[in-house]
Amino acid sequence: MTKKQKGLSAPEVEKSRNIYGDNSLRRERTKGFFRKFFENLGDPIIRILMIALGVQLLFTLGNVNYIEIFGIVAAILISTTVSTASEYRSERAFEKLEGDGEGVARVLRCGELCEIPVSDIVVGDIVYLSAGEKIPADGTLISGRISVDQSALNGEGAEVEKCAGSDSAWELSSRHKVYRGSVISDGSAVMEVGRVGVSTFYGMVAKDVQAETRVSPLKLRLSKLASQISRIGYVVALVVGLSYLFSAFVVDNGFDIGRITAALRDYKSTFSVLLHALTLMITVVVVAAPEGLPMMITVVLSANMKKMLADNILVKKLVGIETAGSMNILFTDKTGTITRGRPECERIITVDDSYRTVGALKKSGAVYECLVLSARYNTEVIELSGNITGGNATDRAIYNFFKEEKAPSATVNKRVDFTSERKYSAVLLSDGTYLIKGAPEFILSASADALTGDGTTRTLDRQKIYKEYYDAAGRGERVIAVAMATDPDEELFTFIALIVMKDKVRRGVREAVAEVSRAGIQIVMITGDGKETATAIARECGIMNPNAGHIAVGCDELHDMTDDEIKAILPRIRVISRALPQDKTRLVRLSQELELVVGMTGDGINDAPSLKLADIGFSMGSGTDIAKSASDIVILDNSFTAIDKTILYGRTIFKSIRKFITFQLIMNLAACGVSLVGQFIGIDTPITIIQMLWVNIIMDTLGGLAFAGEPPLDYYMKEKPKRRDEPILTREALKHIFLTGAYTLIMCTVFLSSFVFRDIYGYYSSPDAFYTAFYALFIFAGIFNCFSARCERLWILSNISKNRPFVFIMLAISVIQIFMIYFGGAAFRCTPLTARELLFAIGVAFTVIPFDIARRIAEKLK
Repeated sequence: MTKKQKGLSAPEVEKSRNIYGDNSLRRERTKGFFRKFFENLGDPIIRILMIALGVQLLFTLGNVNYIEIFGIVAAILISTTVSTASEYRSERAFEKLEGDGEGVARVLRCGELCEIPVSDIVVGDIVYLSAGEKIPADGTLISGRISVDQSALNGEGAEVEKCAGSDSAWELSSRHKVYRGSVISDGSAVMEVGRVGVSTFYGMVAKDVQAETRVSPLKLRLSKLASQISRIGYVVALVVGLSYLFSAFVVDNGFDIGRITAALRDYKSTFSVLLHALTLMITVVVVAAPEGLPMMITVVLSANMKKMLADNILVKKLVGIETAGSMNILFTDKTGTITRGRPECERIITVDDSYRTVGALKKSGAVYECLVLSARYNTEVIELSGNITGGNATDRAIYNFFKEEKAPSATVNKRVDFTSERKYSAVLLSDGTYLIKGAPEFILSASADALTGDGTTRTLDRQKIYKEYYDAAGRGERVIAVAMATDPDEELFTFIALIVMKDKVRRGVREAVAEVSRAGIQIVMITGDGKETATAIARECGIMNPNAGHIAVGCDELHDMTDDEIKAILPRIRVISRALPQDKTRLVRLSQELELVVGMTGDGINDAPSLKLADIGFSMGSGTDIAKSASDIVILDNSFTAIDKTILYGRTIFKSIRKFITFQLIMNLAACGVSLVGQFIGIDTPITIIQMLWVNIIMDTLGGLAFAGEPPLDYYMKEKPKRRDEPILTREALKHIFLTGAYTLIMCTVFLSSFVFRDIYGYYSSPDAFYTAFYALFIFAGIFNCFSARCERLWILSNISKNRPFVFIMLAISVIQIFMIYFGGAAFRCTPLTARELLFAIGVAFTVIPFDIARRIAEKLK
């Protein structure tokens, strides 16, 4: 045993570790809870609340509204804590799901074979490799021969043979280099480690995916909403301030110039008026700030995250759910996502007939016996205790098809391994016959005769068998030919059969593709298959329809095109065949330049950069750690149907957010308006500070919880995707807010100022009942506006049974309000009303419903 074969000594290990480092991957540092918490304080709506809080503290001087301050602080802390906790829990759950783990490797050190953690491997180590293991580092084979599945690295399903030899270039195509993350499907070998840790191909990809990506659609929309709300708040505050000053200096002085001038010269009084005007303006700004919005968004995202986990969808980033609902284009892998990833034998084609089952095939006599022998002996598959290991996916599919059949006893005298040049594998049996299995185009061209069921041979009808072969390939099926010969080197074969296999489309994929397409989302299947096979599968599952102008583009065609040429045809592309990893990132980048919201699915190391770059990355539960780390959502069962559900959840969330904002701004407009109008009709406080606290609880906390339970509705999937920069408050939403808010304000103003209403409640003898009735009116107007904002259809109770928390919360608010009226007393400025008085106030509040229905009908007619 030479020194090299003894492996590294302890001092050599330490020296190598100091020079090249160890084999640990420096993963992206997980953010702690508090770091995430402070980052979430940067949310655009949270920033509005913090500005409002600062203004309230700095400029209200001695008239600080502690209840309002408490409400804002509580909204900031609760929403930020809940969102941080949800993301933190999700990350911990993801870490538990990471499948690779550290593992151990068999390494030769100091002349002894020992097991060490994978992270302890260093450059120069001698590592022993066996079938079924993952290669722990990049290295060069120094002895042995193995078949390696590198699909996680390069996306190519074909297994690659690696053998001992010298090769200086670190290329995946090298026959002598092996790479971390690859899986050994057959054979055994010894390698010398050449690269470790972040220097490996695996490690370099892991490092690349840690780059920051562009802001999510939801955050972009919330930033625009924050800007809109700020502008609206400042404009209303200015109007309120100027109106109050006009009332205090002009109206109160009877429009008399002399009195107005005298009032302005009273500097002490003028300062007091200006201070009160400033206080009113600040109050408006603070009231306009949507305290409940961050909490509502957090609650709705967190609640849906839990529902999605029950559907085998692990959400790593909360905003990823809404992003999925905004998606315009989805690039999806084929194997394991669209298809099962497990080819199965569909039928056997002989010169006499076609057979779909082994039972039927037995009628073919001698052909059946040869196929059973081939399946049992011309394979790399090994069966141990009922478990099938070794071999490639094709070998395993054929072995499984004939698994229950008893093969005649035979001895294998010689094996001829498959190579890409030879295009077949063969075994020499003890009776002197070679059984050959390989590419149909090669075997058919070398076959003159064909075996028949009675054991005789006849001239092969090549045209007939070729037609069967091409028809099967056109349907997306994989075909293997089986033949026999006395000497394969002479290429004079006797054709036995074609074995037709198919990686079937997963159950539910066709329906899910139809749903996603109906939602206006373009699906593009990216695969390493040839164009003919990929097109057949895309047509079968509904992704591609040539009659609609859809096209398939090969890798070579893609590389010959400029970016502008790809952008021009991108809306028509449905299949990318023979795709390379860099093709995925290029397509994502070009789609984003067209302002599309891009989704990407993947499971391999080579998919990680495109998963990270995409607006929403879907990794598979069976995928590599790097792919899962780079993604936003992990689909635990690898099913495409989960993407369909995620889109629906995302659209539901956006709808819920828009509904809640609409309701809150309607009530904010009414509350600000009532405060302003009260100054002109002699009622300084139509709603007291304590009452306003209850109003804020309804508008913010309880309202948010009510809208968070909105159900996912089928018709959401019939709508076109929203633009990435589409504002939450569209023109239609603003019109709804303005008209309904204006009506609610007018209704409240008429109630406060009308002599009729004042007489009904005995205002002139004692105003307590009148103020109590107005308080009830305002609260119940809020409840009815909640119902109005919740439903987009004419019938406001549509689908109400699917959101039971909403019904419960509205009932709870009503009960608590009635309890306040009868037992609130002086603290809530309430006095008991008669049943008639209470019902009258509720009836007036209810008029917001028919008004809004009339508005909707007018919109529909227009």
